[in-house]
Amino acid sequence: MLRGRQPSRLAAHANAKPHPMRTLLKIGFLGGLMLGGCDTGFMGTPLPNQPPETYLSVRDSSLVDKLPERLVSTVYVAWTGDDPDGYVVAYELRYYALGLSPPGWIRTTRNDTLIVLPIEAGSQTADVVFEVRAIDNEALADPTPARTVFPIRNSPPEIRLVGFELPPDTTFPVFSFSWQVSDPDGAINLARIEVSFNDSSQFVALPPEVDFVTFVGNVDRDDPLQLETSARVYTGRAFRSTTIEVPGLRLDAENTLYVRAVDQAEARSRLVHYTWHVKKPKSRVLLVNDYRKATGGVVMAYHRAILRDYLPAGMPIDEWDLSQPYVTGSAGNTPRSDALPPVADPTLRQTLALWDYIYWVSTATVNSIVGNNLPYAAGVMDLFFEQGGRILVHSPVTQPRDPEANLGNPAILMLPLSDLLVLPDSVRRLELASGAAITPVNVLPRTGESLPPLKAHRFFINELPYFAEGGAVVPLYEADYQYLNRAGQRRPWPRPRTIASISADARVALFGLPLVNELTGGPELVGADGDPEAGRQAVMRLLQSLGFPQR
Repeated sequence: MLRGRQPSRLAAHANAKPHPMRTLLKIGFLGGLMLGGCDTGFMGTPLPNQPPETYLSVRDSSLVDKLPERLVSTVYVAWTGDDPDGYVVAYELRYYALGLSPPGWIRTTRNDTLIVLPIEAGSQTADVVFEVRAIDNEALADPTPARTVFPIRNSPPEIRLVGFELPPDTTFPVFSFSWQVSDPDGAINLARIEVSFNDSSQFVALPPEVDFVTFVGNVDRDDPLQLETSARVYTGRAFRSTTIEVPGLRLDAENTLYVRAVDQAEARSRLVHYTWHVKKPKSRVLLVNDYRKATGGVVMAYHRAILRDYLPAGMPIDEWDLSQPYVTGSAGNTPRSDALPPVADPTLRQTLALWDYIYWVSTATVNSIVGNNLPYAAGVMDLFFEQGGRILVHSPVTQPRDPEANLGNPAILMLPLSDLLVLPDSVRRLELASGAAITPVNVLPRTGESLPPLKAHRFFINELPYFAEGGAVVPLYEADYQYLNRAGQRRPWPRPRTIASISADARVALFGLPLVNELTGGPELVGADGDPEAGRQAVMRLLQSLGFPQR
């Protein structure tokens, strides 16, 4: 049968040929019948091999001007064959534009196929001859192949960008796009996808089956004059490498990606586009602003100053602002920052691997998977660590909002802690009084240095200690917490009391108490002797243990 966008089913077995009589041998009787027990013999000459017959499942030998409308260029065709003195072993088919010389035959053992009939580039319609012939067991081909002429039309493909996977308004030079393509003439009619940066007249071709692409810009951090570059193309969510590069990517500037689909007849889809800003990384150190309160400016200025004082003089610092949206009120699940790529793997994984060192300041990381930014990032930081990455996280540790929903939180698995504290019903709250001791309990890995003894400079009730047990975790600070029971009595809290720790391999460090007052900018922790700079000194020693570059 023939399948296309025809208005009615085409009847089967057109241009059928009459079946010849299936006589295998002519036998001539040369002897007579011998009576009385004489032998009877038969002698004859075999006929030459007869060619097979082929039948195409189309009503007419030409469908031109016989259909109310033309077929789409992708059609389904079926055929059969018959051999009067043997059997059919294969078929040969060919198809070509009417009026042109036939091409060579294509051999197949199938008796149906879905094919894209050729239309000359730039044309919308064509009349295409389709021929098929049977081949018998003695390699003899049907001398009169079954034949029809298809009147076909070509329709341009359609393409659209997948909206929920578009890059954020601003990205670093790693970003992904996905699209959906359809072709009225069938997917096999697609020839390629074409993409371009900032130029709607010059395109780079991608394979037609590609529907997800990650672009990685060729960035030279040491060249401050580099304002434009090319981007390497990686296809699929498995991040498959290609040799394709797309020129014209602008750095620290707005960019527009143009995309279109092209079919076998060179018909093009409409041009779709998306505009966003690409930020050039200039450092091996990334400062992440995950402080999701309106007072984050004060807090981030404090941490930014620590990095600038510690890092080599003049060394730039890349910053990533994940602070939006702010936490409003005391309840509710804040959505994850829309500055993060919507696709964690491969886009966020490859983005985080742009840096060797990350300094992450957050309002919340371990109390919920939903809404918090670090759990989303921690789940794809394996490449960052495989390349030798180091990270220091400043984040309060609090009880999970929903302990069951928080199981498997990637931030907990990444950070140097063994478990979170869930207060028993007999405890109303934990308290760290102003002036309470914060005592160093271990030396730092790699450097062997001790941290300075500290004390609380205010009253803490929302930030909890955590468990830091096992050989993979090194507790660094323990704080003298007290607990308030249901009877209103205060008692010393036994354990856990850890508020800062580092992994034994010195890859990840966590500081669980805030260092700076988010309103005044003053220190929240001071030295045991009252030194207001002791908290900064503790952070710098942590950075040294982690291997951050220093002046």
